[in-house]
Amino acid sequence: MRTAHKVWSGIAAGVFCLVAISDLSSSPTTAASAPAAATAPAPASSAPTSVAAPAPTRAAAPTVTVTEVIDGDTLLVGGRRIGVLGIDSCPASTYGGKQATSLAESLVEGRDVTLRAEPGVEKDRAGRLLRYVDLPYGSDFGGSMVAYDHTGAVENGADPSYLAGLRDADPNGRTCSQPAPTSSSGNYDDDGSIDLPTPGDQGLPDGALTGGYCKRKWWC
Repeated sequence: MRTAHKVWSGIAAGVFCLVAISDLSSSPTTAASAPAAATAPAPASSAPTSVAAPAPTRAAAPTVTVTEVIDGDTLLVGGRRIGVLGIDSCPASTYGGKQATSLAESLVEGRDVTLRAEPGVEKDRAGRLLRYVDLPYGSDFGGSMVAYDHTGAVENGADPSYLAGLRDADPNGRTCSQPAPTSSSGNYDDDGSIDLPTPGDQGLPDGALTGGYCKRKWWC
């Protein structure tokens, strides 16, 4: 009896082990949750970012007051002598120079003007600062001066296109001497006065004055 009991107990134990092994092999294995994939940063674009180029900055031309007019193409501004680009007026001691100085005084003396520089041009041999001069009402000083005989266009560092415009406005250049007066009666002295004839026979032969000539002449 004891032997049979042991046999049956062994068989029961073996069956239990087989059933346990079968359950373990048939049950699904729970896979470990895979870690969430890390979100990779978006790759940087190989093309450079488009940035609008800043507009070129241009220094504002200074506005100054003309203290004194030296001559037709030389101005005094705060102790500095300014030579006007593109023009050459007659010397101040000449007839044309006096006219040029007078016109320049009426245009700019005591007034505010705008000075503009030509790139690469600073001074002339006389030490004057070379500048374009804009008048208060927007006109060009050089262009206003060359409209008269006392001022001509000159190549003193001015822009070629600007200089060409001045020459178109002044094809005859400048004249510094006083123009000879034109008149059909009498002669002119150096000061411009008329040299009237003096009373007398004016070199006429004898009898000419009494023959009717003097009746038509006021000096007889």
